[in-house]
Amino acid sequence: VTENLELGGYMLRKKERAARIAEILGIFPPLARMSHRMVGKLSGGERKMVAVGRVLMLRPSVLILDEPTAGLSVPLTQELFEVHVRALATAGTGVLVVEQKASEALRVADWGYILVSGRVEVSQSAAEILARPDIGEVFLGGSSSVLAKDG
Repeated sequence: VTENLELGGYMLRKKERAARIAEILGIFPPLARMSHRMVGKLSGGERKMVAVGRVLMLRPSVLILDEPTAGLSVPLTQELFEVHVRALATAGTGVLVVEQKASEALRVADWGYILVSGRVEVSQSAAEILARPDIGEVFLGGSSSVLAKDG
């Protein structure tokens, strides 16, 4: 795990890289307990945490997560969104999540977009999207008349 994080910080000076690894382990405490383990021996969710930690080594201003919950159990999906995505946002990293488990993602999001056939059909605050009475129809590709009210 530590070697993977070091690779993510390859452009940093040794001292700065060590400090950044400590910060990443603070964001993802479970990684601290696994720091000497081989990534190949970790679960799918743990591997995803390592991958995100590796990317964060260089302090990106925005992190794009494409289907981060694919293959994760319900508890790990909840942990990813409620703990880890929130921690990233709190630490100042913008997080863009592309996700099929939309309700779970919207619960931790500020803003949401719904794409239908590759086009943005809804662009609202996450709370407004979750409160929509037609949300099921919208997610199932509802008619244009349902979506027209959002412009």
